[in-house]
Amino acid sequence: MNIVFKCKMCGHCCKKSPVSLLPHEDILLRRLAEFFNLEYRSTPGYKFYDALSRSYIAVSYVMELVDNKCVFLRDNKCLIHDIYKPFICRCFPYVPRSVKYNIVWSSKVIYHTVEYGISSECTFMKEYGSFLRNILEHDSSYIYRFLGREINVAREMEEKRLILLNMLSNAWRNGRVELAEGSCSTNRVVNLYEFLRTIYPDLPYFLGFNRLAIEV
Repeated sequence: MNIVFKCKMCGHCCKKSPVSLLPHEDILLRRLAEFFNLEYRSTPGYKFYDALSRSYIAVSYVMELVDNKCVFLRDNKCLIHDIYKPFICRCFPYVPRSVKYNIVWSSKVIYHTVEYGISSECTFMKEYGSFLRNILEHDSSYIYRFLGREINVAREMEEKRLILLNMLSNAWRNGRVELAEGSCSTNRVVNLYEFLRTIYPDLPYFLGFNRLAIEV
C-alpha cells in the first residue's frame, strides 16, 4: 500500500498552538490582517542584543491565537491560503521540534541548527502514523514519498532563515551592528527583516516576496 500525506482540511492544526514565523512573515501577515480587518497579535521569539542601537533584533516571531484559533481561520478555511501561508503551515505535519541559534563570536558568524519531527496532533497522522512507523523501520527513504512536498517546504524555510542569518552576520562584520552577550533592560525590539532591508533593498527578491501582490 502506497500512502502519501493528504491534508484532511479539519482545521485542527489551526487551533492547537501559536504559529512560529520568520521575521518577514510576521510583517506580511500583519498587513494581511489589516487588509481583512482582523485582530492580529504576535510577539518576538528569539532575539539578539545590538549594542550599537541599544535594541534587540528579533529573528523569529510567534503569532498568537485569537479566540483559540488562528486569526485567518474562517469556517475551517484559511483566508490567506491562495495569498500567502506561512512556511510552518505549509510544511505541517513535518515541523521543527527545536531551532537553536548559535554565534561564533570570534568570527562574527550566526548560524542555526534545527531538528524536525512529525506532529502527532495531525488528524491524518493519528490515522496513519503507525503505518508510517512500520514502513520506516524497513525503508527510511519512504518518508520522502510520504511527506515529499512538506519536506521540500521545510527545506525552503531553513534556506530563507539561513539567508537572513547570513545577512545579519555580514552586517555585523561590516560594523552595522555590534552583537553583545548577556541581556539589557531595553524593551525596544527591531524586526530583523525591517533592519536588513535598510541595508539590502533587494531583500524581498532574495526571499521570494517579489512574486506577491502585497508590498512588504
